[in-house]
Amino acid sequence: MNFQSAINHITMLAGGSIPGEELLSSAQIAGVTLAGLGIVFACLVLLVFVILIFGKIFEGINKKQAAKQAAAVAKSTPKTTPKPVAAPAAPAASAAPVASSNDEDEVVAVISAVIAAMSAADGTTYKVRSIKPAASGRLGARTAWGMDGRRNNVMPF
Repeated sequence: MNFQSAINHITMLAGGSIPGEELLSSAQIAGVTLAGLGIVFACLVLLVFVILIFGKIFEGINKKQAAKQAAAVAKSTPKTTPKPVAAPAAPAASAAPVASSNDEDEVVAVISAVIAAMSAADGTTYKVRSIKPAASGRLGARTAWGMDGRRNNVMPF
């Protein structure tokens, strides 16, 4: 079977042959294929641009809403600035208790109580926004589970 007869069979199967009409030539088949591929890729490029434009529009809308929310928060917050909290002097490094990860609620309560006592002494109101463990070394603070997992993963090397 030669190339032209294979093309004719494929064309007949694809509906390119109607009884009483001639078969499509190889050049016509190639032209239709390339035109179809070109149209598909052009539509894909157009779709990418439409999505990018929608992204820019919604990004602008989100920025406007964030600015409005920031302005509303700025209006509702009082104009007084809280004084910085000075850390009390630690008596000695060996006397300082180390809190385990199981006592997190108690640690938060103790820190809040100290800040409340300091704010009562100053006559101002302070707010605890977050409490994070101090980073130790370049690996940061890890729990016992995290250190064990790291040890198990690194041990083979």
